[in-house]
Amino acid sequence: MQWAKQNVFREFMTRQPLVVALLLSLLIHTGAYGFWKLGKQLHWWDHQATWLLKILEKKPKPLDLQKLIQKQLQEMAAAQQKKEIPLTFVEVDPTTLALEPPKEAKYYGALNAKAANPDSIIDSLKPKVDGKQEQVVRTETVSKPQPLQPAPPPEKTEPKKAEKTEQVSDKPKPAETPGDLALAKPEEKPKEKPRTLAAARAQKNLVGEPMKQSGGAKQRGKIAFDVKQTPFGSYDAAFIAAVQQRWFDLLDSTQFAQRSGKVVLEFKLMYDGRILDMKVNGNEVGELLGLLCQRAISDPAPFPQWPSDMRRMVGGNYREVTFTFYYN
Repeated sequence: MQWAKQNVFREFMTRQPLVVALLLSLLIHTGAYGFWKLGKQLHWWDHQATWLLKILEKKPKPLDLQKLIQKQLQEMAAAQQKKEIPLTFVEVDPTTLALEPPKEAKYYGALNAKAANPDSIIDSLKPKVDGKQEQVVRTETVSKPQPLQPAPPPEKTEPKKAEKTEQVSDKPKPAETPGDLALAKPEEKPKEKPRTLAAARAQKNLVGEPMKQSGGAKQRGKIAFDVKQTPFGSYDAAFIAAVQQRWFDLLDSTQFAQRSGKVVLEFKLMYDGRILDMKVNGNEVGELLGLLCQRAISDPAPFPQWPSDMRRMVGGNYREVTFTFYYN
């Protein structure tokens, strides 16, 4: 009887293989599901599942890791560039020289300096300066040097005919009626060459007045700002002095009706000292006075080539420069 049942089962498996496979699959899946359900009720799978999820969360994809590294490098480069190249140039008095640069400085110059006041009452990060203007960062007054006056010519005895000539030449000239913006004919003066950087370096201070700023640096000493020395400092100090002197010379040789305001110029300062792509980014004083500002920069050019440290720090063949002129 048992042998007969085995033969029937074998015959059924031989004739209906698909049905047998389906039954076996259902049996296996039902058993697996029942085992998983039992383990879930007994909390067998909680620890293993959490451990697996943590591994998957901590393991980044290769592409995401590469993007993360690239982003971090870009942020470090931007922070380093911002730290190494502050935004505003400030002239430093040599008597306020600091041996070490300040930790955080938004100004750069030819020398290191740390914020100080002679008698500070308020503990502040910026010094107190009792000036009148608020445009240019300065701590002291430096007046424009007066040009040397030529010696009067010696008196000569002229014949009587010359006296008659002088009487004729003494007739009054007709007066000229100026317009709204008059350009009077300047007196004839010998032409002067634009000031070079070498000549500008001989000037110790740029012309200007101290600024007005509230504060009170903790360090005692002569008034100074937090300034960091960079390879740009000496070059830019001489560059500004040369432009400033040329601007004064142009103003002295013309008689424009001046008014208060500023002129903002943007240009590329090339590594070899050339000035390219100059454009006006703001003009509050009119076209003629704005033209003097452009000439103050273009006339002394080309300037000397950059020092090797400066070019290496820039990492390119030019710098984007913004130069502001103030008419007061």
